[in-house]
Amino acid sequence: MNLLDCITSSFSSLIQHKLRSCLTMLGMIIGVFAITTVLAISKGGKELILSEFLTAGTNIVMAFNAQMETRMDKLACLTEDQVMAMKEVIPQIADLSPMHFLQIPLKVKGRMKQITVLGVPENFFRVRGIKASSGRMFTGEEVNRYEKVCVVGKELFYDLFGKTKRLGQEIRVEGTTFRVIGVMGHKLEFGPININTAIGVPSSCAMRLLGTRDIYAVQFLAKEGVSMPLLKKRIKNHLRQIFGGRDSFDVHSVDELLSMLNKVMGVISIVLGSIAGISILVGGIGIMNIMLVSVSERTREIGIRKACGATKGNILLQFLIESLALCSIGGGMGILASVGLVLIISTVMKVAFFISGMAIILGFGFSFIVGIFFGVYPAYIAAKINPVEAMRYE
Repeated sequence: MNLLDCITSSFSSLIQHKLRSCLTMLGMIIGVFAITTVLAISKGGKELILSEFLTAGTNIVMAFNAQMETRMDKLACLTEDQVMAMKEVIPQIADLSPMHFLQIPLKVKGRMKQITVLGVPENFFRVRGIKASSGRMFTGEEVNRYEKVCVVGKELFYDLFGKTKRLGQEIRVEGTTFRVIGVMGHKLEFGPININTAIGVPSSCAMRLLGTRDIYAVQFLAKEGVSMPLLKKRIKNHLRQIFGGRDSFDVHSVDELLSMLNKVMGVISIVLGSIAGISILVGGIGIMNIMLVSVSERTREIGIRKACGATKGNILLQFLIESLALCSIGGGMGILASVGLVLIISTVMKVAFFISGMAIILGFGFSFIVGIFFGVYPAYIAAKINPVEAMRYE
């Protein structure tokens, strides 16, 4: 028997037992599908997060009171003079933007919800890297003139007015009507405020509504080339001095959060990849068991082949090819299924997930290795069968 005869014989056997072959491949299909999908989604997720942070800039530091969400009326706060003085005291700061907060009840999709209203100066959007997805942001002149205009987070705007509504809608805040002039583009959450579900109004209007100029949070933009850990430390030390040695404000940087998210994504990828790897291993064990059953069923056939001149090497090769074929076809089907799912997810979520060439190579590589590793033992058992005893086997 030459190599072509071995290949023909192997595929003939697989075709004769279609149902068994399909069920045998199922474990490999699931395993390869899982591992390629995990690689695609984890890689796409990392790139999405990275692009979001790069858009906002990794040179942002946020200082906010840790109890801001629970005890708004009793919090330590900063004055406008204290905030503005920080730019002079800490030379690494390129720009800063103080924020005022209030919560208002709004009817969203038929239910009353507490919505965050941010009172911010015009430079808030530049410092944070927020752009208008439609309309525009308010200007410094509008802030100075106490103009009753506002910008709304993308998610909240759609929930309030629907995707077909135009700008110019009105929102009442503490009895004052604000006209919507812009929609803020989607941003990843950073700190206690979700920009996507918040309303931004001029800081002058917010202070008038609140009846106070107290500041509970500040975002800082670092100068180019400045060490972010150093800037974060200097801001924290300065705030500690203001509040008599107490850590009244938490200070976090975007690059710190990005590093943490990368670590979390890495751990999740490892865990999910391990689970997918176990699936492939289980699939390989299933293939080995079925191959052993096949050897037992075809003992007489093996004896006849040997009697007709087939060598141990021919028999070994034939069963190895069967194992490799099952694993490779299963792996290919798993990759195709993964590509289909990733395309559907990308279309529905409008996120650029994709399966890289490396993921495809890994999927086929695992299939090939499993096919050899779990096919060697059944092939060896088949090859060492005594032809005389095999001819007597019923």
